[in-house]
Amino acid sequence: MNPFSLPFMQIALAASLLAGLSLAWIGLFILVKRISFSGLAVSQLAALGTVVGTVLGLHYGDIWIALAFVGMGIYLLSRISKNSGVPQELFVASLYILGAGLAVLILSKAPQGEADTLSVFFGNLLALGVAEIWEAFFIFILTVLILWGWFYRWIWIAFDPTSVEVAKFKVDLWNFLFYALFALSMTVSIHIFGVLLAFSYLLLPAGIGLLCIRKFKYLFIFIPLLTALTTLLGFYFSFRLDLPTGPFLASLFAATLLVCGIYRTPKSSVKRPMR
Repeated sequence: MNPFSLPFMQIALAASLLAGLSLAWIGLFILVKRISFSGLAVSQLAALGTVVGTVLGLHYGDIWIALAFVGMGIYLLSRISKNSGVPQELFVASLYILGAGLAVLILSKAPQGEADTLSVFFGNLLALGVAEIWEAFFIFILTVLILWGWFYRWIWIAFDPTSVEVAKFKVDLWNFLFYALFALSMTVSIHIFGVLLAFSYLLLPAGIGLLCIRKFKYLFIFIPLLTALTTLLGFYFSFRLDLPTGPFLASLFAATLLVCGIYRTPKSSVKRPMR
């Protein structure tokens, strides 16, 4: 039997591809800006909000609760880091620990704590519906419009922040727009397929691309192709082997990155794009 002929596989695949491609493109800028640790904290805060919504019995309301938690976290991080002389990573780690700790504490008191934990952190791709496809399509269109609409501006901000500040460019406004897109995409993606796969899509395809591709402009071709191919292979083999699709996909991405890291040559670093 062809697994892709099954309706539930088609729905799960469509939602995964749309949301996964969005996160992979955003993740490239996350890595270039060297804020991947912040991405981990944001994903944990989004998970905390999802946990609260799940415990309260809200299916779609948990997205708004998660966005509220992420927004508060980013706001606190921006305020505290500017008014302190210690490294920003300290506060990022604190947010991550706070989010993870509170999520576990809340789930420990939930009537179906174990089932809710598996749902939030590992997802259930094969139980998705058409509504999740529309959610994924929304963040995909939003990502394309924002990242591709001002493509060269994002490249400038990511690769040459010093000249951006010298030019008195309103970088704070653009960073706010990027973080808002990042927070929304992560929150919706966690609602669709859980924390593990959302964070995998965010960083691993972009990381593999940075290891394998030397010219930055080719990354925007390589990363979506890699993401789509790995997703298709992950769905196919997880079905054939009767394994959970989300964790299998995440493991496949991680294993690919480790193999690329082992065989990476010194000349495979990305060249700074010319403006």
